[in-house]
Amino acid sequence: MLALLTVLLLAAPPAPTAEAPLDVEADRLVLDQKTGEVVFEGNVRAQQEELTLTCRRLVARYRDDGQVASLLAEGAVRVESGELGATAGRAAWSAADGTLELTGEPVVTRGADRLTGRRIVFWPEQGRVVVEAARGRLRAPRVAADLERALPRP
Repeated sequence: MLALLTVLLLAAPPAPTAEAPLDVEADRLVLDQKTGEVVFEGNVRAQQEELTLTCRRLVARYRDDGQVASLLAEGAVRVESGELGATAGRAAWSAADGTLELTGEPVVTRGADRLTGRRIVFWPEQGRVVVEAARGRLRAPRVAADLERALPRP
């Protein structure tokens, strides 16, 4: 069943890219130029192309070349991209290893499909997902169609 649940997540949220700007709005911003850290607090809304993230606090760490190295979202985290949605207490994205990790009662939905776990880690570039303590509800016809599209044809 876990293999079928991962089909739900094959359309994982896209990772932030250097090409597209990350637009952020918040009630407060604290910038530390020495550490390259920017903290957004209160009613945070970040958008990059189709991906929208809302939370109470967002910490962005930048590399020396000005590119985003990591993002840490905390407090009522919500991620939306097309019909895919996710909620969690915490979401962490790392450019170095290309992962998006959801913790704090994470829930991922796509249409009527729903998956929960203790921890959900996406590798969007690899189309890989790991769900610890997975539980979910999937509509069988959709899973069959997704599997058919995902499997190589002879």
